[in-house]
Amino acid sequence: MGRSGLWSALLAIAITAVVVSTAYLAAGALYDRMMPPEEEPAATVTIMPIATDGLGGTYEHRDVPTVWTSGEEYDMGVRVIGLRTEGGIKIKMSISHPDISPSDVEVRYYDEASNTWKVLSLVDQGDRLVATLGLSGGIAVYDGYDVLHRLLISSYLTGSCQVEAWAEVP
Repeated sequence: MGRSGLWSALLAIAITAVVVSTAYLAAGALYDRMMPPEEEPAATVTIMPIATDGLGGTYEHRDVPTVWTSGEEYDMGVRVIGLRTEGGIKIKMSISHPDISPSDVEVRYYDEASNTWKVLSLVDQGDRLVATLGLSGGIAVYDGYDVLHRLLISSYLTGSCQVEAWAEVP
């Protein structure tokens, strides 16, 4: 084998290596596009009873019941626990009741920095009012993230209401 044969063999090996590595990378990219996104949620969101006695000058209230009474105030906690690192997570809560409007309830959240209760903005979606807990642009969670949102709900309606809380991933 002469010098030109050696160069031809080296060139053939180099071209083969480039083709094989390109095919390998393309197959990996295709696999990533075809596979569904991660099934595991970024965080768990749980509604739980809380004690508000003494927080920002309040007294103890009843936990959120299934049937509400006009003129009552209810306590509600929304616990968020991070399961994986993800940014831009929006924590939402909703109150559902036929023909509910923002004038039927007032939801306040406890601001630890000022030791006061601040009004939470509710968005009317027909038979459901929705609010974002925390930053409107979302928050970054991580494995082990643990935050409790303390809410105080003033009811100006009577009847069965459904309260939900969840995390929205961008």
